[in-house]
Amino acid sequence: YKYALVGMALDNLLAVLRGGASAEQKLSLAAGALFLPVLLLLAACAPAQKEQADGLYDGYITDADVFIDVPNLRQYGDYTCGATCVQMLMNWQFPYSWDINLTRYEELLDTTPETGTAPESILHIFEQQGVQVSARENMTTAELAEALKQGHPVLMCLQAWSGAEDGAYQTEDPTDTETYLAEGHWVICVGYKKTDAGYRFFFNDPACVGHTLLEEEELDARWIDMDGSGNIYDHYGMEITGETDFNPAGVFHMD
Repeated sequence: YKYALVGMALDNLLAVLRGGASAEQKLSLAAGALFLPVLLLLAACAPAQKEQADGLYDGYITDADVFIDVPNLRQYGDYTCGATCVQMLMNWQFPYSWDINLTRYEELLDTTPETGTAPESILHIFEQQGVQVSARENMTTAELAEALKQGHPVLMCLQAWSGAEDGAYQTEDPTDTETYLAEGHWVICVGYKKTDAGYRFFFNDPACVGHTLLEEEELDARWIDMDGSGNIYDHYGMEITGETDFNPAGVFHMD
């Protein structure tokens, strides 16, 4: 619309210069002279605003070839990522009956600030509540993509949100107990996009607003973690294989 107004003002100006302008065109030109600088400024600013907004994100879930819409929730503190992921998956499996608060999940999972949430505790809750789950180590990225293609989200523990100045992760030297696998984090892999370089995976990440992503090579290098007892979980994933009644478009009556 603003570009059309600029065009009309220029047409009227040409008519005046040629000496054939009507009274209406002369009046329009006078009014346009007041607003033309503003319109030109808006036209110049619009592309810059769009570029700034787009630059906020590293990708979009709408780009995914496969995407599973699991309820996405935010953790509190720095130790409840596992409990929050379980909360998301239980909300996805049982959209109404397991809509309980995070504090209750912490209690059921024995989540603590010192040790976080152990894989065994998660499996116990899943099996106790009838969640169909297949847990295994040494899962490949190709197997992960195949699980997602079948509509199965995968809960996994990896290294994320590094506190190191260079953003690196220490996954090689277990003798350095201060830094070895010190950035453990639970996420749910919910989708992928096939690219020329491999897979780009999308995650429900309780430590971030919205979703996060990792390229296949990054995930492969960081897909390892250690529990509070020193047990290593290398390429460990819990594939949720059961059916769900969750509908992201569904609403409940407010009783």
